[in-house]
Amino acid sequence: MAENADRGSSSIHVLGGSGGDPASGKRSKTERLHELHAGNMNAIDTRYGGRIAEARDALDVINAKWDTIQAEVDRQPRYARGWFYWPFMLALMLFEIPVNRLSFELFFRESPTVSLGVAFLVGVILVTLAHRLGLVLCRFGYHAKKSGWAGGIIQVVLISAVILALIYGVSILRQAYLDFETQPSASFADMLAGNNAVQAAGAMFKSGLEISGWIFFAINLGIVAVGLTASYFSHDPHPDFQAADIQRKKSEKRLSQVKALRADAESIELRRHASQIARART
Repeated sequence: MAENADRGSSSIHVLGGSGGDPASGKRSKTERLHELHAGNMNAIDTRYGGRIAEARDALDVINAKWDTIQAEVDRQPRYARGWFYWPFMLALMLFEIPVNRLSFELFFRESPTVSLGVAFLVGVILVTLAHRLGLVLCRFGYHAKKSGWAGGIIQVVLISAVILALIYGVSILRQAYLDFETQPSASFADMLAGNNAVQAAGAMFKSGLEISGWIFFAINLGIVAVGLTASYFSHDPHPDFQAADIQRKKSEKRLSQVKALRADAESIELRRHASQIARART
C-alpha cells in the first residue's frame, strides 16, 4: 500500500511539473508553429520548384540558340515590335477600301457590300504581297550567302509582277468607272445590263490607262511601297534571330512570373508565421 501511494504521488508530480511550467508550454507551442511554418515553406517550394526549373531549362535552351545566332551575325537583333507592325499593316489594308471601292462599282452597283468586300480583299492581297516582298528583300543578303541569289531574284520578280498586274487591273477598272460616270456609253451599259461582264472587262483593258488611271496606279503603288518599306525595316535580316529574341523574352518573362508567384506565397507565409509567433509569445 505504501508502495502504491508513493508511485501515485510520483506520477502526479511529473504531470503537474510539465503542465504547470508556462515557459515549457510556450516553447512547445512555438516549436509546433515553427514546424508548421517549415512544412508550409516546403509545400511552397514543392509547388513552384518544378515550374521554376522547367522555365529555367526552357530559357537555357533558347539562350543557347540566341547566343549562336548573335555570335554569327555579331550584332543585336533589329526589328519592330508586333504591337506596332501588324496594326500598321492592317491600317494599310483598311485604307485600300475607300481607294479601290469605286473600281468595282460598275460590276456590283446593286450590291455595294460586295464592292466593299472585294475592295478589302484586294487590299489584303496587296499588303500581304508587300509584306512578303519586303521580307524577301530584307533577308536577300542572308539567303544569297547561304544558297545563292537565284531563288531570291525569282521571288522578287514574281511578287513584283503580281503586284503590278493587280494594281494595273484595279486602275483600269477605276478609270472605266470614272469615264462611264462622266460620259456614259450606251454600248458599255448594254454589255453590263446583259451580264456580259467578261466582254465589258475586255473592252476596258483594250483601252489602256490614261492620265487618271496612271494617277490611281501611282496611289496604289505608293500604298504598296509604304507596306514594303515597313516590312523591310520591321524584320531582322537573319530569318531566325527575331523569332529567337521574341521567344527568349517570353521565356524570361515566364521565369520571372513563376518566381514572383513563389515570392508572393513565401511572403504570405512569413507574415502569417510572424503573426502567430508574436501572439504565442504574449
